[in-house]
Amino acid sequence: MKTDDTLVRDYLAAVDRESAALPPAARQELLADLGEHIEVALAERPGGIREILREVGDPRTIATTALQELGHTPDTRAHKPRRRRSPAWLPILLLLVSDVLPYAGGFVLLDWLSVAIKITAMVMVCRSRHWSAPQKWIGLTLTVLVPVAMHIAWYFLFVAPDNTDVTETWRWTAVALVLVLTAVGSGWLWRTKRS
Repeated sequence: MKTDDTLVRDYLAAVDRESAALPPAARQELLADLGEHIEVALAERPGGIREILREVGDPRTIATTALQELGHTPDTRAHKPRRRRSPAWLPILLLLVSDVLPYAGGFVLLDWLSVAIKITAMVMVCRSRHWSAPQKWIGLTLTVLVPVAMHIAWYFLFVAPDNTDVTETWRWTAVALVLVLTAVGSGWLWRTKRS
C-alpha cells in the first residue's frame, strides 16, 4: 500500500506531466502551490490524503485550467476520441460483392449499385490503416483497376460493335477471369492486413 508521501509524489508527477505545455517557471510555481496546499490540508486532516487529492482535482483539469489562465488554448485534438477503424474484412467483402452483383440479374440498378459499392470499398481501403500505401495500390490494382479495364475492353471489342461471333463461352470466360482476379486481389489484401 502506498504511503502518503508516495501518493503526493505520484500526484504531483502527474500534474507535472499534464502541464508540460506550461512555461517552466509557471509549472514550478503551480507544483509548489499544490504541494503547499496539500501539506496544509494534510495538517488539518491527517490520514485523509486520498480524499484531499480528490478534492484538489484531476491533474489534467488542473493543467488545462493553468494553461487557460496564462492565455494558452489547450490542444483539443489530443483529447478527441479516435474514430473507429472499420474492420479489414468489410472493404474486401464489398469489393467481392461489387464484382458479383452485376451478374445477379439484368437490372441496370444493380450495375449502378455495384459501382457505388466499388467506390465505397476503394475509399475504405485508401483510408484504412490496415495496409501500407504500396499494399493498397497492389490490392486495388488487382481487385479494381485490372477488372475494370477488362470490362471496358470487353465492351469496346465485343459489345459496342455488336459482334455476334463471340460465343457465350468466351463471355463467361472473361467474367470468370475478372472474378478470379478480384478474388486473388481480395485474398492478397486479407493476407497482408495489419492486425
